[in-house]
Amino acid sequence: MTSSLPRRAAVLLCAAALSLTACSSGGAPSDPAARGTADPDVTAGTDAALQRYYTQSPQWSQCERTSEEQEFPRGLECAGITVPVDYSDPGAGDTTVTIARLEATGSGSHGALFLNPGGPGGSGVDMMASADYFTSQQTRRNYDLVGFDPRGVGRSDGISCLTDREMDEWRAEPAFDPRRESLNDVRESSREIGQKCHEHSSAVVSHMDTQSVARDLDVLRAVVQQPTTHYLGFSYGTEIGATYAHLFPSRTGRMVLDGAVDPTLDDRASSLAQARGFEDNLRHFVADCQQTTRDCAVGGKDVDAGIRKIQDMLATTAEGHARTSDGRPVTATNALEGILVPLYSTTAYPQLNSALSQAFDGSLDQLMAFSDSNHGRGASGKYTSNVSMAFTAVSCLDASPERVTDEQMEQAARELAQQAPTFGPYLGYGAAACQGWPDEPVTPLPGYRADVATSALVVGTTHDPATPYPWAQSLTEQLGNARLLTHQGYGHTAYTSGEPCVTGAVDNYLLDGTLPEEGTTCGAG
Repeated sequence: MTSSLPRRAAVLLCAAALSLTACSSGGAPSDPAARGTADPDVTAGTDAALQRYYTQSPQWSQCERTSEEQEFPRGLECAGITVPVDYSDPGAGDTTVTIARLEATGSGSHGALFLNPGGPGGSGVDMMASADYFTSQQTRRNYDLVGFDPRGVGRSDGISCLTDREMDEWRAEPAFDPRRESLNDVRESSREIGQKCHEHSSAVVSHMDTQSVARDLDVLRAVVQQPTTHYLGFSYGTEIGATYAHLFPSRTGRMVLDGAVDPTLDDRASSLAQARGFEDNLRHFVADCQQTTRDCAVGGKDVDAGIRKIQDMLATTAEGHARTSDGRPVTATNALEGILVPLYSTTAYPQLNSALSQAFDGSLDQLMAFSDSNHGRGASGKYTSNVSMAFTAVSCLDASPERVTDEQMEQAARELAQQAPTFGPYLGYGAAACQGWPDEPVTPLPGYRADVATSALVVGTTHDPATPYPWAQSLTEQLGNARLLTHQGYGHTAYTSGEPCVTGAVDNYLLDGTLPEEGTTCGAG
């Protein structure tokens, strides 16, 4: 560890890692001066200063992979699309957003459906490697799927901040402890890592906010010749969708927002809700394990005792002596991330049980592998994704401009530890990191009400750990013209759960615009 690396103030709650792949456009990105033959309906009402971006023609070519283990679907094409770095000053420079298109397997009569997996920092191009997981066969037959890496992410002129070695060192830092350091240390470390991002990245690092991403999405809509945007967003992707609907209500088509974020919450409220959510899901895992698994790692039939066994393991790891079999240090934060990642889906419970069994026997390799996946680190030790740094840049640009005092953060940290004793101690003080980030947050939208002609469909899971169910209720109300579909169950997001009721309701909406009845609930819990 060198003094130039940041102290870690909180666990990063990113989307579960996808297959890591790369896309090449086979040359320079599309030149916005190269005019396409855009339908007037596609560009109607566009600011004259932005016309050259809206009328460019994408240069499609075969997507390339970064590893032999991962495969894209046959026929996937990629292209680089040019957008302004700063929409308030389009002449100040350009950046590139990379998109990937997979043509419909059937008639494709519904045009393009844009996809985003969440994050912030998740790659919509990588997402296409798992297109059959994220969408149903019905959707695949009728829509061309278009994934994109948001500005600053992955292939889209992705920001670069730390070397692989520095990333390992940063992740080897223990979580912030107010008994040993001050919040000014957190701010200074965040400032230093932000400076590294500025030194090694383009100007887009200062313009990765969600409002700019939503404006990029409207350019993407035009370059693929769509008069309206049909969109399927998961987790943080719902915030992109909600922002788009507010900014471009007349261009918003059918929009599914699954695992909804409440964009109006501040850091303290969102951290507390997530900590409670993961605590709830951890208790569900322990109870399920004790009831259904012969070799349950936490043992017995007492859920509280099982939770304490996990907490004891984390406390032992926090003493600072734990290492992987290849000698890498393992912190309590790493181990906690190793628990957090498989809690995103109940189908990963067997892997979590295996990882905990090994951890209780003294091997933290499997928990560390889950933590690695959360940061885009491959088995070779290379970071093939910039998800962690993108997460930080976007989160701090979107952060509330209101200054949170040290006393308020300390009070919030105490509340976190009390209400979520396993996860809460590691999820506090995130506001301090953003207070040290070198870029000021953007001015927030006045609200998210969207006067759209087509109602949005918001999907919420009652025990979603990362985007708690009340957030879906809140976003539905904020949007105004929206319908809530409830999934009774555990895990993050619902459309990918395999629940036929959810799949049918979402497909009916995407294919013919039919919304589920008010109050529809799917699943048995």
